[in-house]
Amino acid sequence: MGIPGAVNECFVREGVYRALVAAACSLPDDIGLIVLDGWRPWRVQQYLFETLQAAIQHRQPELTESDLLARTREFVSVPSQDPSAPSPHLTGGAVDVTLCDRDGVPLDMGTLFDETLPASHTDHFEQLDSLTTAQRQARDHRRLLYHTMCEQGFTNLPSEWWHYDLGDQLWGHYAGKSSVHYGPAELDTIENRWRRQLG
Repeated sequence: MGIPGAVNECFVREGVYRALVAAACSLPDDIGLIVLDGWRPWRVQQYLFETLQAAIQHRQPELTESDLLARTREFVSVPSQDPSAPSPHLTGGAVDVTLCDRDGVPLDMGTLFDETLPASHTDHFEQLDSLTTAQRQARDHRRLLYHTMCEQGFTNLPSEWWHYDLGDQLWGHYAGKSSVHYGPAELDTIENRWRRQLG
């Protein structure tokens, strides 16, 4: 996607991986699970946050600084390496997922992955009084994804139908847990080993 520092693979914590496998195995035979994103380096989180914030500011220059921050945070977490409040994707406990058919073609979820629209809120179609056939199908796909993931212990970020957490701070918040399993993580690359060894 041309994002500086982005990794080509999806990395998650082992417990998250096992829960994802269980979720995929619990789906109907003709439906699969696609993992779109997992662990994310801090600099990627910073790039995404700053890019979205600049785009919102360009389209809505009248927003106050606090309103701009709130609108940006609706779809991208503040970049943070703070062990007590790391960005969810930095922990390896956050995943972005969608459903697909037996051929691997993504199912219609009503919006595209990472669209910053009110319609991307998980319960968007639940709030409408009448639905088109396509909207009803998207609602049903979201319901299936939501229940499949929650049955494996994940929690959903309400503003993003695709975002689920397990063991990180968002999971703790939405699951009502007083402690969490995962803090910031980094890949075990030679560069990271050198940084740790050399202080």
